[in-house]
Amino acid sequence: MLDYLSVSVGGFANNTSANLRADGSVRGSGTPLDFSRDLGQGGTRALPYLDVTWRPWDRHEFEFTYYHDSHDASRYLDRSIQFNEQTLALGAQLDSRFTLDAASVIYRYWAWIGDQGAFGIAAGLQAYRFSLKLSGTAFASNGSGTESASGSRSAHVSSDLPDPSIGISYRYQFANWVRFVGDAGAFKADVDQVDATLYNARVGFEFYPVEHFGIVTQYAFNKINADVTQSKFNGDADFKFRGFQLLLKARF
Repeated sequence: MLDYLSVSVGGFANNTSANLRADGSVRGSGTPLDFSRDLGQGGTRALPYLDVTWRPWDRHEFEFTYYHDSHDASRYLDRSIQFNEQTLALGAQLDSRFTLDAASVIYRYWAWIGDQGAFGIAAGLQAYRFSLKLSGTAFASNGSGTESASGSRSAHVSSDLPDPSIGISYRYQFANWVRFVGDAGAFKADVDQVDATLYNARVGFEFYPVEHFGIVTQYAFNKINADVTQSKFNGDADFKFRGFQLLLKARF
């Protein structure tokens, strides 16, 4: 029913949607930025994904997951924005670079284990480390084009968004070659000057053409809304990561 040790690697078709406001030293002074509309950072990208589980005792299991995202985009500003105490002017060419490292460590206690199903409770830590750099360059010229000038501004923010989670897990073995996987969790906490609310869910199926090797198809959803008061980032961040995962799994 449950694995002693498993390693899954593959792809995560991650669709990122986010809103971020970087205030600098003056609370509430930043312009809310929509990653898709304002930065061109939205959409679906294929990311490498890692998942490792270890169950050293019958009812006790640990799980580690990790993925990384990095993307460059450009937009032409149709409004002025305030970002970390820098003004990026109307009409500027806006270049952005966004990076993300997302990891989780989860402890799972299987309270009930049957012949075909298992139910457990889980507690863990979701950790997100993000970085966003904006560079804006504005150009101006006289009517004849004989004289021109340009000006550039740039600003950068980065932060860790740690948030604990509590949830439930369910597994059901339909047959020797197929198993259902379901997890869900949520939590709200103030950790390291980050007041965050987290929701996460995962649902899918594992197919095993041979005993120790299989294919995992699942859908994952993670949402974190964080109010941050740190030195490198003071503002508000709202991230959603969701999409299908296709993984190759080795289990023992």
